[in-house]
Amino acid sequence: MTVEREFLLNLIRASILGETGFPVPESVNWSTLIDEANRQNVSVIVSDGLQKLFDAGLYSVSGDKEERRLKARWFAKTMTYEQRYAGQVAAAKKMGERFASAGIQTVILKGFTVSECYPVPAHRYSADLDCFLVKDGDHLETYELGNRVMEEHGVKVDRGYYKNSVFDIPGLHVENHKFCTPFRGNKTLTQLERLLQGMILAGPLCPLGDTGLLAPPPLASALFLTEHSYAHFLHEGLNLRHILDWALFRRHHASDVDWTAFDGYVDEFGFRRFYDAYVHLGEYVLGSRDSLTSVEQRVMDSVWAGLDLHDSVRGPIGKLRLVGNTLRAGWKYREFSPISMTHALWIQVKGFLVDRRPKL
Repeated sequence: MTVEREFLLNLIRASILGETGFPVPESVNWSTLIDEANRQNVSVIVSDGLQKLFDAGLYSVSGDKEERRLKARWFAKTMTYEQRYAGQVAAAKKMGERFASAGIQTVILKGFTVSECYPVPAHRYSADLDCFLVKDGDHLETYELGNRVMEEHGVKVDRGYYKNSVFDIPGLHVENHKFCTPFRGNKTLTQLERLLQGMILAGPLCPLGDTGLLAPPPLASALFLTEHSYAHFLHEGLNLRHILDWALFRRHHASDVDWTAFDGYVDEFGFRRFYDAYVHLGEYVLGSRDSLTSVEQRVMDSVWAGLDLHDSVRGPIGKLRLVGNTLRAGWKYREFSPISMTHALWIQVKGFLVDRRPKL
């Protein structure tokens, strides 16, 4: 699959950066390439790159019927993504209007906040929306007020997880965050949680186009995305979409994040080894870095290997699957974490058994 992976990375660079100075491999297996792009959640980003080659006269569709069928279905995903994105935006606006009628500001923790960093926001894969609700400088009570607003509109709200509630409205799956991080049982993340909530409440909040929705201050978004990616890496793994999210956020916000302050927080909260590798992976994927260290290459190999997903983080079964993920991630803790795998497991167990409903 080496040919397909190298070609996939070149197509990402063509899509994001407009770089088309590379050939189409004669030996590429199109079915394998498309499957890999789907698995990495970059399907339309990659097809955009192929379209750039076509527009530049560097590629033409072969006469093979099966190949043409595969590519037609692949390119059709672009329209599907755009329609879904438009539906998600419309649903989010309607949700925001319902909250606004109760005096609530709707802050988007990622999703649209990251999509705006892409050349075509609608082409970034997004499965749900994470919101953080604010009213009169308060969040924790506003979180529950938002749940009740949804229920007053006939929406079923699941409060089963301490970090966020979940609900579905037509066109959108929503996580309403009570907390930004899975801080339960973890003193370091508790400090980060307080910092993030304080940053968001202090503002300024940034309008997301004409949606009526808001983004956190860029520094808060940078910290939230770093912690979120770090947790993903340890517990499930990363895919190319995660790596692109950070690389493009970092480029898009190059001049409006206090990077000196950010670097201080990266060190303070123990993200440094992971963060440096994460940045290097983004540079590698976008072609500005030619090689990776042996440890960084192992991370990249894990990206190609796929995610170790769990169906649910709720209840004993979900917790056991998270523990299983942690046990399989021993090398990640050795190379990238300030704490041991054993310590991480103890935090998970202690939080679940002793601190089921944590408070800040």
